[in-house]
Amino acid sequence: MRVVVGIVLNNIAVLAAASHGHGKYHACFDGFKCARLIAPLDYKNDSDLRTVAIAMIKLPAVVSNDDPAFAGSVFTNPGGPGGAGVGFILRAGKGLRDVLDKPGLRHYEIVSFDPRGIGNSWPRANCFVHDTLRRDAIFLELRGRGSLDGYGGTNDVEANGINGGQIMAYMGTPNVARDMVHMVDKIAELRARDAIYRKSGGDNGEDHVELKREMNKEDDDIPRLQYIGYSYGTVLGIYFASLFPGRVGRIALDGLVDVNDYSSGPGWMTNLVDTDKIADRFFSGCHEVGHKICALSSNGDNRFYSWLSKLDEEPISTIGPSGEIIIIKSQDIREMLGAALYRPRSSFINLAAALDGAMSGDTAAIVKILFQRHIPHLDDDCAIDNIDSEAYLQEGTASVLCADGDNVSDYDIAWWKQYINDQINTSSIFGAYWSNIRMAYNSWNFRPNWIFKGPFTTPPVVHSASGNPVSGHPAAPILFISNRHDPVTPLSAARAMAVQHPGASLIITEGLGHGTMGTSDSTCLHNYVADYFDIGVVPAGEVTCIPDCGPWDIDCDTFGVEFMPDNNHGYGRGPLAF
Repeated sequence: MRVVVGIVLNNIAVLAAASHGHGKYHACFDGFKCARLIAPLDYKNDSDLRTVAIAMIKLPAVVSNDDPAFAGSVFTNPGGPGGAGVGFILRAGKGLRDVLDKPGLRHYEIVSFDPRGIGNSWPRANCFVHDTLRRDAIFLELRGRGSLDGYGGTNDVEANGINGGQIMAYMGTPNVARDMVHMVDKIAELRARDAIYRKSGGDNGEDHVELKREMNKEDDDIPRLQYIGYSYGTVLGIYFASLFPGRVGRIALDGLVDVNDYSSGPGWMTNLVDTDKIADRFFSGCHEVGHKICALSSNGDNRFYSWLSKLDEEPISTIGPSGEIIIIKSQDIREMLGAALYRPRSSFINLAAALDGAMSGDTAAIVKILFQRHIPHLDDDCAIDNIDSEAYLQEGTASVLCADGDNVSDYDIAWWKQYINDQINTSSIFGAYWSNIRMAYNSWNFRPNWIFKGPFTTPPVVHSASGNPVSGHPAAPILFISNRHDPVTPLSAARAMAVQHPGASLIITEGLGHGTMGTSDSTCLHNYVADYFDIGVVPAGEVTCIPDCGPWDIDCDTFGVEFMPDNNHGYGRGPLAF
């Protein structure tokens, strides 16, 4: 993602200047268009005149807006929370457009945005402005001391610092969903103005009656959202559909989070129910493909777990790339394996070789992975206000998660120890790490302006006699998508969410990894998704698709290999969430 980071930084001025906040697009990057949209900071308080600026980007359709085949905007969110849509579209927009388009029949523009407080949007949740080195110092302290000792101090920094504090109480998912309504409306308004301009032969005069007529072509007179969300993006999609069902056009959700568990109770307890079983598939798959592809193929699982137990008692001391002493703990290895389960096709073969080497005394490859994913790169700290640096203390992520979940800031250490034990009992591989995500809440002092705990459901689809969607109802059922074997958003979550939305359908790919795009892509799945956005019809009940490539396939290529940015679903320095 570093190439994309450089492009983003070089185009900050374009994003900041785009239309002065009115949502009108200007050319940016290479073949993309950017805009900045001003929105209220606090939708729940009309007397609060403060605003936020949302950075938007779109990949235009391959046809003009007045072409009969133009099918409108499809919004997308890459996950997180904290995932920035601008960088995501630069990397993945063309691939997504290729999946959705039906040449000559339906062509879409792909739209995304940096959610409020994130990336190029302003103000930004950032407690360490111009001070990434201090951020990294806290990360290193946490790595040495452990979560129960470390997180309270870091949250004091976040709660007491003046940097970024004005936005943190207003970053919850309901606010972001409402921002999407604002974006959809603004795009519809601008498109209507463009249509009037073309009809008038270039007359810039405004005809408000004609503008209203142009915008209100459906029975319910309301623009609707077309959206595909990944991982946390499924949370955003479900919140949007539940809060604004009459604004739903098409919503497809891939890698489902159980929003009831996400938003209420201890939190995040259902994510890891399949993780250890999927880790077993790493070893069984390795044995099946043999030593030529997987270095761990000979009795790999027994060797691994025996070695891991030894690491619990005797961590490895080794030398890093610059001569520094590195301590490799069993928890480091567990987290490496857990991270590899996110993206098997890009991780399994290399991790197997690294583990085999480490178990034989050669730690070079393991140290390389550790530095790539877990330990700060001090050269990043030289950048001034580097908004795309892979920071461990992702204030944006914490701001969203703490706003959406129940308040646990006053729970004592006994509760947290039990919570950690429950996570470890669910997954010995990833449970200890997973508890870190919730740990960010333990001394969070920003109370959210907008709390929504459900119900997470939608009314049934209803159409008028003319075939148009009826006001207050979705235009189409929601399409849910899941891998059979997902390490952090399990199939059970997708099923639990689908039953809460009348008429919904679930596509299951017989694949392994977090989300299907980039892990289990298939022509079968892509056809279902394109048909859904075209005609708004979902398959009956559950259907299955076979991936075009498996996790150990070497000479196999699909569009999805480069679809999802690695740093969004790998470690970086941040708490790996969705």
